Amino acid sequence: MSSAPSSSSGHSAQAQPALDLSLAEKYFHISPSGSDDPVYSTPAADLLRPETMDDLLRRGRDMLNGLGLDIAVSFVGLAFFGIPAAVHTYMWLYGRVLDLSIDNLTVQLERHGDHPHLILNINEVRWSPLPEQGRDDAVVQELTRLFRRTVNPVVEFAAARGGFKPDLIWNQFGARMVTVSDFVIQFAPDEEARQNYRKHLELLVDGLGPEVFNRRKNPYVHEPVYVESPYDPDKKVIVRSSCCMWYRRENGVKCYTCPILNDAKREEMKLKLREKSRERAK
Repeated sequence: MSSAPSSSSGHSAQAQPALDLSLAEKYFHISPSGSDDPVYSTPAADLLRPETMDDLLRRGRDMLNGLGLDIAVSFVGLAFFGIPAAVHTYMWLYGRVLDLSIDNLTVQLERHGDHPHLILNINEVRWSPLPEQGRDDAVVQELTRLFRRTVNPVVEFAAARGGFKPDLIWNQFGARMVTVSDFVIQFAPDEEARQNYRKHLELLVDGLGPEVFNRRKNPYVHEPVYVESPYDPDKKVIVRSSCCMWYRRENGVKCYTCPILNDAKREEMKLKLREKSRERAK
């Protein structure tokens, strides 16, 4: 996001920079073009039908070589993490709301090397401006509507059809959003943009009560834990707030940043990854 346009907090539509949808495509697999070669496609609203969600979860499990539906539930749910993340991004960048409501999305699966991607294809690009007066309240209202009408229903239904609690998905949102915010803060074009982003992030984390998510806690409230990078001892990487279930594949292993990996195993993995890195560098 180092090439992102300057933030916009009070400009007219005519004065705003071009609205760059490539950010959503690059970081969240959300775009108006969709997949070039999808192996599966369905209106997002149809995911709330048992037969459609069951079909998608089975396809996801099989394409991931999963041992069960847990990895597929995580896979589908985390794709929907990108929806509020993208909408939030454009709110602070442009002062506009991108319509990523469930009726305006098509879900696609595509093969990407040895693993699948879940793509969210925007049916029609539509924007609405945030008001100059009462903007904070408007941001909270827009995000609340997005969760209640689009994100929550899919997260909860995917988990239920797989036989799991929605915590399997929600608990991953905290560290993922910290990763997004760390990246934005690092690459924002100037201090004004950073401050504008922090203000909007506060609205997401502190402005939304747990009832918005049908939970006892806002999933974005998270105290991050960092560990030494396995590739550079001078850098830190964030530990996930919950397991993504990636190890629940045939011959799968836990990620270096998995929270259920104990310290001894993480240290062992770090040494192995550094050795592999040195071998590749020769």
